[in-house]
Amino acid sequence: MTSTTTAPQQAPPDEGRGTRLGSGLWSSPWVVPIAAVLGWFVGLLPWIVRRSRQGTFGTPWNPRNDLRDALLPYHHQLLPLLVVVTVVAGLLAGSAPWCSTSRRSRRLVLAALTTLGALLAAGWSVVQTLSPDPDLGGSGTTADQVRVAFVAVTVAGALLGLVLGLTVSLGGAAVRAVASAPAAVFIADWLGQLVLGGLGSPGPTWLPTLLPTLLAALAGAGVGLALVGAARAHLLARVAAWVGSLVLFVVTASALTAVRYVLEALRGTPIRREALVELIVDGLRVMGASLQTTLTAWGPPPAPPLVAVVVAATVGAVGTLLAVRRADRADRTDRADRAPDGSTRTTA
Repeated sequence: MTSTTTAPQQAPPDEGRGTRLGSGLWSSPWVVPIAAVLGWFVGLLPWIVRRSRQGTFGTPWNPRNDLRDALLPYHHQLLPLLVVVTVVAGLLAGSAPWCSTSRRSRRLVLAALTTLGALLAAGWSVVQTLSPDPDLGGSGTTADQVRVAFVAVTVAGALLGLVLGLTVSLGGAAVRAVASAPAAVFIADWLGQLVLGGLGSPGPTWLPTLLPTLLAALAGAGVGLALVGAARAHLLARVAAWVGSLVLFVVTASALTAVRYVLEALRGTPIRREALVELIVDGLRVMGASLQTTLTAWGPPPAPPLVAVVVAATVGAVGTLLAVRRADRADRTDRADRAPDGSTRTTA
């Protein structure tokens, strides 16, 4: 027998009590700075693994350059690694609001607490690394300049990662998809550093060649899922998310290549303004050449950024199509379950 009713159903008096009790800890905003601190130190794992395998970076003639206990790789040969670990550490710290069930209603508070936790962790890492007064290079007044340069690289990388993490964790679906592209590029590089550092040297001969492509595909899949999450956004926001994320994939990878070039050449460059300006100009040229090479290197094998773009577009398109079909099917089912007067049909 089929009847039509509009009478509301009353919830049991205890309904929702278990949910409130279970989510009490995670609804507290003070769990966020703790998660940010933990996220920062997780981001330092590639360096921690590498230093544990390689031991000391000092020599019997320069024991002050020993980095076995340092939380940050303050060494002129490890500047590219310093950039990657600080960006990802800031990114993981900035993603701390994901652990809060109230992140949609307390965005400003959670962003402030996340920033506080990230700054405390980053500041402690810098102090712990510099407290033994290591010999970082330079002599006389240039020694202080070298020390400030290491701290500046740390601050820049941490702030970039923190902004990306906060955008991914607190932004809307379309903005999150755009920010996920540069985040995925750094995380893929971070995973590569972690794997290669854990395996030590020498590793399998095929790994350095195949690993970037595999990590690029993994990064592309992650961004593709973020694009699926933006399927319900406005049309203009969806278009901006697709174009922005796919373009940032290639641009961020090329920018990271240019940064590596500048940092690796910096250790052999005297600290003069003219030399630094010339080095930055050369870095911009390297970035342009990397962009051109990436866009034309279809392979085989294709360049890793192109692999990431293709995988992201494929996963995003297929996932969006499935999400739209699922939403249409749910709407048709909902309309079929409603009576002509708008009430809900129930079957007895």
